[in-house]
Amino acid sequence: MAATDAQPSSKPADPGSGPARRNATKRLVGLLAALLLVSYLLGGGARTGTPKGTEVPLSEILAEAKDAEKVVVDEGTGFVEAHLPDGSVEYASYPAGAIDELLPRLADSGVTLDVKPAPKPSLLPSVLLTLLPVGLILGFFLFMGKKGGMGGLGGLGNLGLGKGKAAPVDVPSTKFVDVAGVDEALEDLQEVVEFLHNPTRYTKTGAKRPRGFLLVGPPGTGKTLLARAVAGEAGVPFYAITGADFVELFAGLGASRVRELFNKARAQEKAIIFIDEIDAIGKARGRGVQTGANDERENTLNALLVELDGFSRHDGIVILAATNRVDVLDPALLRPGRFDRAITVPAPDRVGRRKILELYARNRPFAEDVDWEQLARRTQGMTGAQLEQLLNEAALEAARRGRERIEGADMETALATTVLGRERRSAAVSERDRRIVAWHEAGHAITALLLQDADDPVQVSIIPRGGTGGATWMTGNEHDLVTRRQAAARLVVALSGRAAEELLLDGDYTQGAHGDLSMATRLATEMIARYGMGDRLVSRSDEKLVFDGPVSQEIDEEVDRMLVASLDAARGLLRERSRLLEAVANELLDKENLDLADLRRLETENPA
Repeated sequence: MAATDAQPSSKPADPGSGPARRNATKRLVGLLAALLLVSYLLGGGARTGTPKGTEVPLSEILAEAKDAEKVVVDEGTGFVEAHLPDGSVEYASYPAGAIDELLPRLADSGVTLDVKPAPKPSLLPSVLLTLLPVGLILGFFLFMGKKGGMGGLGGLGNLGLGKGKAAPVDVPSTKFVDVAGVDEALEDLQEVVEFLHNPTRYTKTGAKRPRGFLLVGPPGTGKTLLARAVAGEAGVPFYAITGADFVELFAGLGASRVRELFNKARAQEKAIIFIDEIDAIGKARGRGVQTGANDERENTLNALLVELDGFSRHDGIVILAATNRVDVLDPALLRPGRFDRAITVPAPDRVGRRKILELYARNRPFAEDVDWEQLARRTQGMTGAQLEQLLNEAALEAARRGRERIEGADMETALATTVLGRERRSAAVSERDRRIVAWHEAGHAITALLLQDADDPVQVSIIPRGGTGGATWMTGNEHDLVTRRQAAARLVVALSGRAAEELLLDGDYTQGAHGDLSMATRLATEMIARYGMGDRLVSRSDEKLVFDGPVSQEIDEEVDRMLVASLDAARGLLRERSRLLEAVANELLDKENLDLADLRRLETENPA
């Protein structure tokens, strides 16, 4: 329940806030300034007291000293005065530390010499200078304590929630309709909202709701957005903090922050606490080298565990946390009664990506030629944050081109920019290199188009982007299970760029296929060592055995045989369709970009 409006009160002003705090700050600053001034005036650090007379260079004083009636050297002010026979006075300053050289030269001139030694320094400035840093430090802690409303050193860990009654916290405006692509997570979190609205529905059957919900997923999948949506849907205050905010330099401040956060939430009848990146404080204890920083983090974790155990008396409080490293969390956090339900928030599937794209496209003007289904297929593996970035990049591209609506061409450019980087139109690419890149990408596209078990190529480009000279985009699929024939087809497609270069260069090739070869090697190793798709039905999931064990050479030999066979298959297919390969390469040189329709048209025009 949201906090009610504050009523007028006759209580005295809190000294930690408002005019009282400002007055205290002014007094503190004034006191420190006075200490500095007294120390400056009494410390003898400044040379004061300019004598009367005419200022001349020190060399002139030394030259006229023998004709003067007397010479006065004042070590306190740093001046030397020459009293002349006509009653005039000339003076000059001498460098600090030069007194030992100055006095003998004046004495040699035979003039009457009057030396006034520097006064002995007072102990007061030394004491003030010693106490000043201590006063500054104590004043800083006093100021922070007043500011945080906690007093003393605890104020340094202030969360900004105020003192006494919990400060009113805004209820997020985000609702479940603002979240897409994570339907299963929404279903689990819907129970939180229902429990906050109608807890008797569960208590009648003796059910107890989970005390903590841990959102687990890679970065950018919408864990924070989900937490805000739960609070917005339930209409309760939302206290959000990151795990790093609990990590402090000074001992005890992290635990103090934990206690303050939970106290503020308990002051509300119903509330949601959200701790993002909880792994910053929730790492398993006893691992690695123990340092002071680890001790402070463990103290903070202990305080968090104690607060979680105290939630049984506050059924209106729900705690959510998010992490992408659940494997490093302390088991005590994950036991029943604390974070006893883990909700996986994965990267969205094809249907989820389409929903996310349409959600973020609601307030943007899009043309009718934007194919959301095709775009969802081509963005396999992207998270919600990356899809939002994709649409924003498309809007920027449309604005650069002076359009009022975002067209399909803008989406194509934005997708390439998001994945590979911006176009390098200024790159000096020779005609020879362009031709090699065109044949390389044409090889990928043709094998993907002709092989039954390969994904279809949706776009081919030879425009340099980032560190690449060109790219071939596949449709992708949402199959969790991959057959051996599908994996073998991926190997052939990956190595077909190298095969196309060999056909163009009469058996020679460039280093341009190094990325394809690395990917193919990883896939072939997985097929043989883990999935049992090699000649032997053996799975060796232990990486030490694969890369460093006695069977590593055996695996390498089988991987090499599989890659050579895939390269031979690509060579044979491209030789059979050499006319099509040359036609696709030539059209790429002309247009720089080809889509699936262009490839199918060229296939029809250039039959086997």
